[in-house]
Amino acid sequence: TWLDKRCDDLNSSHPDFRLFMSAEPALIPVNLLLVCVKLTNEPPEGLKPNLLKNFLPFGDEFFEASAKPGELKSIVFATSLFHAVILERKKFGPQGWNRSYPFNVGDLQSCAQVAMNYLETNPKVPWDDLKYIFGEIMYGGHITDHFDRVLAMAYLDNYLHDELLDGFNIFPGFPTPANTLSCRDVLDYIEASMPQETPVAFGLHSNAEIGFRMKQADIMFLNIRELQPRSAGGGSGPSIVDRARRILDEIFEKMPEQLDLAE
Repeated sequence: TWLDKRCDDLNSSHPDFRLFMSAEPALIPVNLLLVCVKLTNEPPEGLKPNLLKNFLPFGDEFFEASAKPGELKSIVFATSLFHAVILERKKFGPQGWNRSYPFNVGDLQSCAQVAMNYLETNPKVPWDDLKYIFGEIMYGGHITDHFDRVLAMAYLDNYLHDELLDGFNIFPGFPTPANTLSCRDVLDYIEASMPQETPVAFGLHSNAEIGFRMKQADIMFLNIRELQPRSAGGGSGPSIVDRARRILDEIFEKMPEQLDLAE
């Protein structure tokens, strides 16, 4: 592509030249990735932050462009929760998924577009078609384990049905928002009404949290121990903090002058 050719010889560029790119990793040329500073946008931790982030990109304009905006909003909300749940299940280890899968926000956006297209061409909501496309193709394309695929379909069976349009408890203590609310109101509803996260929200027994919390505690105490000052056994050499400070000073000396974005 044109960008590949332009990036073949970056040494000829101006010393003050900077390029800021925002894209999916697969869309950026490899030779550019090798020489750039990379910032990744990881999903937040927790079911509520994930749900907020998933639903945020869908504005009122997106739903108003559909012939059935209320139905589409309900489906997108349920699919956003589904996306958050399958991402957060990873923290439960083998109890969450048998294998690790690269689910991404592109899967969610593709499902939303598919739902809009199907609502345009069907007088009623084609639940079975949507569940098959979401669970077997969009998300199911990542899933290689049979029982993990069964689990994903079980979530969709529980989320996507006629009761979703009228409102129901999508998990204990959390009713779905009315599909007449604006996108801003839906986000406020999630922020105010979503209960504290428990394994029950994932369809798991409450004891499933024990292993996850013990792992969290082990990591926390390991980090605390690593931060403790250590005395050298053989002499009075520099401490870890002193060595880290020296390395940081060397890095700052090699850094170019701060780039003024306003200019």
